[in-house]
Amino acid sequence: MGIFLKRYIFFCIVIFSASFLFSQETEDDVITVDAEKIEQTIDDAVEQKKVITTDDIRKSGSKTVGDALKTLPDVAVNAATAGNANESVTMQGLGNGYVKIMIDGVSVSTDISGSTPIFQIPIENIERIEVIKGADSVLYGSDAMGGAINIITKRGRSDSEKQDSQDAEKTKLKIAGGITEEVGFMPLILGWKNYAAGNLTVSGKHISNTLIGSFDFNPGREKKTEDALAGKITYYEDTKKILGFVRDTLTWNDVWGSVGAYTVYTGSHQISNYTKTGLDKGADMTYTTHRGEFGLTGKYIFDEKLYVDSFLAGKLYFMETVYNVKAGLHSSSTGTHSNSSDVESDTRVHWTPNTINDITLGANADLESMSGTSFEKRKYALETALFAQDSIALFDAKLTLVPGVRFDVSPSVQGSSALFMATPKFGIKYNPTEKTALRFSYGMGYKIPSLKEKHWIFRHSYAPGAGNFILYGNPNLVPEKSHSFNIGVEQNVKNLFKVSAGGYFNYILDLIDSVVTDASSSPQKREYRNVDKAMTYGGDISISSDMDRLNVKVGYAYTGAKFFDKDTAGWENLALRVPHRLTAHVAYRIPVIETTAALNVQWNSPQLLTAKSGYYTPDYCMVGFDVSKKFLDEKLEVYVGVDNMLNNIHFVKGTNGETQKKYYGLADGIGVRIGGKYNFGK
Repeated sequence: MGIFLKRYIFFCIVIFSASFLFSQETEDDVITVDAEKIEQTIDDAVEQKKVITTDDIRKSGSKTVGDALKTLPDVAVNAATAGNANESVTMQGLGNGYVKIMIDGVSVSTDISGSTPIFQIPIENIERIEVIKGADSVLYGSDAMGGAINIITKRGRSDSEKQDSQDAEKTKLKIAGGITEEVGFMPLILGWKNYAAGNLTVSGKHISNTLIGSFDFNPGREKKTEDALAGKITYYEDTKKILGFVRDTLTWNDVWGSVGAYTVYTGSHQISNYTKTGLDKGADMTYTTHRGEFGLTGKYIFDEKLYVDSFLAGKLYFMETVYNVKAGLHSSSTGTHSNSSDVESDTRVHWTPNTINDITLGANADLESMSGTSFEKRKYALETALFAQDSIALFDAKLTLVPGVRFDVSPSVQGSSALFMATPKFGIKYNPTEKTALRFSYGMGYKIPSLKEKHWIFRHSYAPGAGNFILYGNPNLVPEKSHSFNIGVEQNVKNLFKVSAGGYFNYILDLIDSVVTDASSSPQKREYRNVDKAMTYGGDISISSDMDRLNVKVGYAYTGAKFFDKDTAGWENLALRVPHRLTAHVAYRIPVIETTAALNVQWNSPQLLTAKSGYYTPDYCMVGFDVSKKFLDEKLEVYVGVDNMLNNIHFVKGTNGETQKKYYGLADGIGVRIGGKYNFGK
């Protein structure tokens, strides 16, 4: 462990050394800003935070939240693949179950596997996406130890929020919205796909309602072949997908605060086939999911110093899988079904008694249940928490201290043991100049095993080799305890560009991870187990410049993840972490024709698929190019996008010779997207 700790300390020293070199420009320095420059703002949050704006999303060509998150170097986003069945978001070496995703501060329901439908949440009506790095588990719990992602939507402001002196004008309903239609083509394989989305906001004096939705259809590519056992068979070379998302939000705003209600539905139907050889040739797996959510939100303002906000949400999830083996007389079809429910409430009191203190007190309760083919009877779990935090601003807010504490309690349910733990948190932000921000935070985490980790049995049997496995739950799991450290610097350099760098170290006792228990069986057997101790460490650096016509962002992130193996008495690499990740984005608005051209690049290094196996995935390299033009006073935007410009060219094959195309289930050839967006009522 010593060598890893030394590397982390060295990385921190480099970050702070660089920050003090940059910060030598004092607050009295005169900076000239001409029309070609836009202020490179320094975030005033105590936590290390990155923001993806509406403009960033538009220039990147993203359709969903998952696409938008891929533009950040320190967020690894993966869709389902043969080797990894679930969509996953990884931050600081910690994946599903450690990254909390919210919409307007309300946590998004996960499915039974622990993944969140980030590729089903459209970017329609999103104002910005805030990405907060780890060590902030006091407010969000240990399921945010890796980080928290808050999707902020554009809300139709009621007239009571606007300065309008005409009473007649205040009573009018205002209607605004937008429509997006996109068709994609893969010329080399004669494939196609379609994406449609829209949003509609109706607002009046006090009330507003916003409806957003999307529909994504990829028919996949069917191929025919012959097999000695199964005869003529048809299979999908790439995944057939039908995805839908609808969210409606109703809000009443007044001088005393606001109340609201929202409802969400997402549906997914996918047919995958990765087994083109061997006994399972032509077999396919069909996934069908339905997700529903309903919630109430409220905010009451006592005065300018005190207000309370809260939400109550109920969430349902249903999943069915059908595994079809095409083998003549030996053909079979095996189905499973699972469902889960989740009721969560959260109340927070915000009090600013003076210009120094900003106090938050809160309580959270979450009742979960799960049932399905894998269970003898329905399983239940209850988790509750009390938390408190004070943001203390000193020396004209140049120095901010943030102490906090969280107390988690999980009472005994269905014979389970009662669990409780108090965890502290402390953060510091220091601004030596207006152009420099230094941050440090420490947080202790306490993560209670989920129902899925304790009881679920998941069969992932449509992939060859290590991708063909059964994952068993383990009712004997114990809670994780962790210590997380984050350090960072943000620097505005002469108002030309902004540099952001950070490092982290997480030390985890009793880490819950999937462990191979029988590698020789087919399918391979895995089980959730407590790893004695583990650690993740790394850092990232990003440089961005936002000019009038030119926007440039480049970033690099390094992730290390180890667990202590008692058998070898040494540290081994944890699986499914991306050690090196590079991102780049360049957008330029061409004069005269006022057309924006944007280039996006992502590269992930190979990652270990199974611990101690020596089996690595191929690397992942993707380059895209978008050109867009606005018309009709910028109400209409027409764009053309080119995806997979390199036609799956990459640098490193997988251990078994897999290419990027084969492992990630990508289509052959360059993809072309043609679409348009029309906004009205703005």
